[in-house]
Amino acid sequence: MPTTEDLFAGFTMGDWEVLPGKGVLRRGDQEERPEPKVFAVLIALAKRDGNLATRDDLIEDVWDGRPIGDEPINRCLSQLRGHLGDRNRPHQYVETLQRRGYRLMKPVVLHGRVATSDARREPNPVPRGWKAAATVMAAALLAVIVLTMRPSTPELELRSVAVLPIENLSGDASNQYVADGIKNALVQRLAASPDLTVKNTRVRYDLEPEQLAEALGVENILTGALQIEGSTLKVTYLVSRGADNVTIGSGEVNGELDSIFSLQERLATEIHNGLASGAVPELITLYTPDSRAYNSYMRGIYAFEHRGQGKNLEDAIGLFQESIRLDKYYGPAYLSLATAYALLPAYRDAPLDETARLAVQTVEMGVAVDNNIRDAAGAVYGSVYHKQKKWLKSEEAYRRAVSARVVDSNAFNWYSRMLASVGRLDDSLREALAAVAIDPDNAVINSRVAIAHTWLGNAKEAHEFFRRADALGATGKRHLLAYSLLLVRDGRFEKAADAAATATRMSGVDVEWVQPVFAAFEDSALSGPALQALDLATTNGTLAPEVELFARTVFGDLDGAMAVARQLEQPGERFEMDLLFAPELQAMRDHPDFLPLLERLGVVAYWQQAGCEFNGQKAVCTTD
Repeated sequence: MPTTEDLFAGFTMGDWEVLPGKGVLRRGDQEERPEPKVFAVLIALAKRDGNLATRDDLIEDVWDGRPIGDEPINRCLSQLRGHLGDRNRPHQYVETLQRRGYRLMKPVVLHGRVATSDARREPNPVPRGWKAAATVMAAALLAVIVLTMRPSTPELELRSVAVLPIENLSGDASNQYVADGIKNALVQRLAASPDLTVKNTRVRYDLEPEQLAEALGVENILTGALQIEGSTLKVTYLVSRGADNVTIGSGEVNGELDSIFSLQERLATEIHNGLASGAVPELITLYTPDSRAYNSYMRGIYAFEHRGQGKNLEDAIGLFQESIRLDKYYGPAYLSLATAYALLPAYRDAPLDETARLAVQTVEMGVAVDNNIRDAAGAVYGSVYHKQKKWLKSEEAYRRAVSARVVDSNAFNWYSRMLASVGRLDDSLREALAAVAIDPDNAVINSRVAIAHTWLGNAKEAHEFFRRADALGATGKRHLLAYSLLLVRDGRFEKAADAAATATRMSGVDVEWVQPVFAAFEDSALSGPALQALDLATTNGTLAPEVELFARTVFGDLDGAMAVARQLEQPGERFEMDLLFAPELQAMRDHPDFLPLLERLGVVAYWQQAGCEFNGQKAVCTTD
């Protein structure tokens, strides 16, 4: 039978080419990117090459022997069959042997070890205006982007549904948090079912259901509306089949506002039963919270999802704290509060040690009262360990989070950042794509995918996801600076300078360095004045370290670039470490002090423990 090492070199199984190192299943022009646990189940089956794999075998191989129920295995097998197009009976790829286990029905044909390289793709410039980047573009524009800019046309999955925003018909904009909260809970509820693939959409599209279903790669479209009259809440819903716009389910649920939690349960049950077989999955917690606590929690989630605006992050923290005061047994409130604490250094430049302590303390209190949040809490631990540069612990925590019964797309997003920080660029992209697959309209996640493609030199895909992120309202210094780098690569220096200046102004600092630096990007003969401008901006504290690192490397000041890189030895993350592995920084990576720096940062030790090798640009791992 093949070994894990043999399988990671690639193999063929029926019509599918399996590339574990890239996290890809390929059939002709079609590519599927299963989440890590699903891929691990496939590897466990492939190791036995048609022989029986018991549930105990899968638990040992995939979950490290940790006791788990049947649901995680069922979910992974269902998703694997979905990726393979094998949901219908009789199955063609994965056979269930009743009361015994599972086996692959197609022989495994090993590729053998082959050298791989990343083909640098030619840029595909897309004109755009950066002054509009901070606002959400019209739904019609986003519809065009969805239809024309998706990387590939996905295969429609049976029993798959896109959940659109619930329309607030109450006549009161302050009730929007109720509509969004019901929708978010519904997405979590349905996504926990092993029989359903769910995509969470955040905008209303100017598309017919057939077009939208094709664009999002789903079979069904779920729409809904909310009305509030006095203390009574009514939610109506409609499920349409994308292929022909036939209504396959509709209805309404009514209830009192102070019993919204049970109303959500009834709504999820009705919709689930119309789409999938089997028992209705449970929410992240089995506990029914106090109605006032749950109301505060929903309001907190609404503020948290808009945390880039005003004081919404602080408002979210206060509302989560209020929810806990009103009901100390409601675990999700602790989990959300801990997540907000973990983000304070990034959003408010808060002290790292103090916020890490608060995040861990809060999530531990939550797990103590509600053990159902334990796996999902891995995202909080992963974030804290990441900032502490405890890479192996961070990855272990993130793996728990992305394999939890109810998965938040943010867990994949943060895991992607962690992998990029240690140079695992291919794996980082895989996790970012997993995030965008379940949360396609999330501006932050689309930006993360764009940046991951940028570091890999995939210019066309990077442009596509940057444009989509902007259409969804992406803002932020990192987003703009990464796009600026991509524009420099394209030779579009004026637009690159505009993006960099916008990012700099967001920090409230001077932009005088921008013109000489970008002029030197265009004409290397001007690098002398550019370096002088960098020195002055650095002295005045008006230069982002990632800009200085990139510019000094490009202008040949490698010792100066290494001095900037050594700032990473300070507590926290002075700048995001994935920039170290950008193609343009190859000269700095060749500096004799570069690998010793990575040793001091714990990255080299992590590579050794994780089975990775550094090829000069990125880390390539042979084990999962």
